[in-house]
This record gives sequence, C-alpha cells and structure tokens, in this order.
Amino acid sequence: MSSKQIVLTAGTDLFGHRDPSALDRYWAPDFRQHSALGADGREGLRAVLQQLPEDFRIDNLRMLEDGDMVAVHCVYHGLAPEPLVAVDVFRVAGDRLAEHWDAYAPLPGGAAGAHRIDGPRQVTDHEHTAANKALITEWVHERLLGADREALAELARDPRYVEHGAGPGARLARHALHRVLGEGDFVLTVTEGVLEPDGEAPEHGDRRPAGCYDLWRVVDGRILEHWEVVQPVPERMPHGNGFF
Repeated sequence: MSSKQIVLTAGTDLFGHRDPSALDRYWAPDFRQHSALGADGREGLRAVLQQLPEDFRIDNLRMLEDGDMVAVHCVYHGLAPEPLVAVDVFRVAGDRLAEHWDAYAPLPGGAAGAHRIDGPRQVTDHEHTAANKALITEWVHERLLGADREALAELARDPRYVEHGAGPGARLARHALHRVLGEGDFVLTVTEGVLEPDGEAPEHGDRRPAGCYDLWRVVDGRILEHWEVVQPVPERMPHGNGFF
C-alpha cells in the first residue's frame, strides 16, 4: 500500500470500525504523538479511542503525500458541540504510522463553514510538485512571515484567487516556517505564529503562540486558493514531544 492508503486504512479501521487491534497492525510500537488530544504512544491513542463519543466520525476532504509524509485536510464530528476543521500530518515508516501532528479549530455553521472547506479536492499537476513547493517556500519566507494581512491581500488582487481562511479580522502573525509538504497543485505549510485577541493595542501577555496549517493550491505558477487551520498552542501537552 502507498502511504496514503496506509493512513486511510488505519483511520477507517481504528476510528470508523472502532477496532483497537488496528493499533497493532498500523501504528509503530514507538509511535510518537504531537497532538494535544492524547498521550504518547499506542496506549495514548488507545485511551483516546475509548473516550470517543459514539457519533464521532472523520470526513476526509483532501490528502497529499510527500515522501514518507501524508497530510489530511478533514472535519471531525462529535468531539465538540460544533464540527472541527483539522489538518492531520503523519510520518509513515515502512507500513506503520510512526509520528503524528495536527491542528484543529471550530468550523462555523451555514454558508461560512461550507466556504471554509469547499473547493477542489483531487490532486492534479503531479509533474509540478517540486516547482510548486519551491514557489510556496520562497513566497512564505519573503512575503507571508511577519506580513500576513498584506501578503494575503496581495494575492486577493487576482480575481481568480479564492480565500477560504478566517478572514482579515483574524489577528495572526506567522513568524517561523516549520514544514513544507506538497503533491501536485497542493502545498501545505506549517508555521508558528502569534494569535492576538480582538481589540486595539493588546497587552503582550494576551498574545498566544499558535500553530498555523496553511493549504495552498497553485495553478500555472500562481497561488489561487488558500485554506487554513489555526490552533493556539496549549500551555500543557499530554506528552513531552512538543506541538511542532
């Protein structure tokens, strides 16, 4: 199986069929967890499984595979009163899931929520993967870091551009790039940023570190679509592996 197929099969067996034996089949014995949702290792994930509500489900939206890494743009149902939009990133070693990162945020209801997740889902233009990753990497370093609003406003001047993010009212400043994954026309960047509360001149102590998972779609050398999941970094994690 491809890395994508391993991730899909593992997720379906564990979370869809609620089969705990999937942990032994698809997760590495030394599985390393970075999510705030559970403790480290297989046993941490087993505890998460036991606590899931009966109506929990995951709707996969988009998937991309880059070497031994797989990213899934998806929606969690049942973890909170409202659905959560999320990005999960897995490192696959052989035929096992070896490491996992994620970020998740409330998904608004109605048309606003639908717009946050709609758009193309199938990966195309595989032959342009390397070029698209290079373009996004350069653009993030040169334009996005430290100038989020201005950079996104610049993209929006192209009438073909579609913005699925939270909008210009979000007080977010990305300042460090941690990861770039790409397949075809889709490129995922993971950045570290600062999330500020609404209001003018917030106090420094009110600023919260955040993980920013941005999914970009590149067409003919132009960034034409953007989705995002932004999660404040928890002050305490259920493991010692860090958020990033």
